[in-house]
This record gives sequence, structure tokens and C-alpha cells, in this order.
Amino acid sequence: MIIRVDRGGPSLLEPEDCTRFHVDVVDPVGGDEVLGLLGTWSAGGDGSHVWIRIEALRVAVAGRVGPTWESDFAGMVSYAASKGWLDESGSAIRAHLA
Repeated sequence: MIIRVDRGGPSLLEPEDCTRFHVDVVDPVGGDEVLGLLGTWSAGGDGSHVWIRIEALRVAVAGRVGPTWESDFAGMVSYAASKGWLDESGSAIRAHLA
């Protein structure tokens, strides 16, 4: 799962792939600008990582993924939790800015 961010905002690529997760910044923009472009998808960030809201991902995949996606996604979230990549509330996943 890749979140592509350009000056038009975020889009989700390869939504069925729950084995990788990062934010691909297409236009050369600064960290604060990336947060602005992500809009409601973001729960904050630090310049090299952003917190992506889990609910935003669920909305973005609606109608685009197969029946196993929810269990695949749950596995991804569980793995992220084991690595410390969930926020304190468990509602956002940490993603690297690429």
C-alpha cells in the first residue's frame, strides 16, 4: 500500500498490498506541506514520517479490494503495533516519507 502525495493531494496506490506501507512524495515539498496535502489522512508527523489515520485508509479502499483485504489489513496493523508504529490511540500508522 502506497500513499502518493502530490500538489493535488493524496491517492492510494496498490490498496490490496498490505505487505508494504509508505508515503511517496512526488513533488518536492517540505514536511509541513506534506501534512497539509495529506489533509484528513494525516494525524501529524515529524518531517521524515507521518501518522496516517487507519479510518482514512479504510475509506480510500472501499470498493477497490477483495474479500481478504480486511484480514490482510488487520495483519498489517498488528505487525505495525509489534514494531511500535501505531500511535498511542491505535488509530494511526506511522509511515516513512519516500
